[in-house]
Amino acid sequence: MAGILNRVQTVTMPDVPELEAILSALAVLVFGFVVLRFLTRMLMKAIGRGLRDQSRELIRKTILYIGATVLFVMVLNAAGVSVGALLGAAGVLGIAIGIASQASLSNIISGLFLVSERFFEIGDVVTIGSHTGTVFSIDLLSVKIKTFDNLLIRVPNQQLIEQDILNITRFPVRRMDFTVVVPDTVAVTKLLEALRAAGDRVQEVLEEPEPLVMFRGFRENGIEALLGIWFERQYYVTVRNGVATALQDVFRERNIPLRTHAISVIADTPRISLG
Repeated sequence: MAGILNRVQTVTMPDVPELEAILSALAVLVFGFVVLRFLTRMLMKAIGRGLRDQSRELIRKTILYIGATVLFVMVLNAAGVSVGALLGAAGVLGIAIGIASQASLSNIISGLFLVSERFFEIGDVVTIGSHTGTVFSIDLLSVKIKTFDNLLIRVPNQQLIEQDILNITRFPVRRMDFTVVVPDTVAVTKLLEALRAAGDRVQEVLEEPEPLVMFRGFRENGIEALLGIWFERQYYVTVRNGVATALQDVFRERNIPLRTHAISVIADTPRISLG
């Protein structure tokens, strides 16, 4: 029985130097993690003031990634693993990973350009390609957009650099234009009065600057006129829906025929048919 116990201990118990290396690596890992979290908070307090949310988040993640890489190397050294030999043995793998990570590096560089431009920030409503939604997060590799139907879309940073981006809520006060076309039998004065009345019905429409009501011209299918209203950006959806509904109600009440597919909302987005 004693011989069996001795053999089990010989198999299961690590040597003292190996045990010391493992404990040293664990100590470096725990201590390094605590120091990294502390330094990250201190650096963010020192350099994060006055920065936008996406800039702070990008800097924070960059510090964490660099710190985690340094900590990983320190843990390997503490465990007695030769980092140089490990990198040499993984040379071929490193080349393969480097080739595969070209897209990631391009996304990181593109993300830095986006942050430096400060074109949008977390919470802004943007249109990217065919998608419109709220900026949910800005990461090193991508930007995530939360659409109005509660979908989360990931757009790589490199694609953002290569295409147009529309920031719908960039400025606190915006203008939204509604164009309507009615038959040429309708008096222009009656048409303009109806447009002005529709704008007055929506509480979120600002009185200053004053709404713009303008005759646009005679078209092949009737008379075209414009209603331009000003609003605060947080009421974008409310104003767009409210004014469109008010236009239909006012025109119906005043017996003004409104041609189908004649109302378009223009607010730095593609025209959206409301007819």
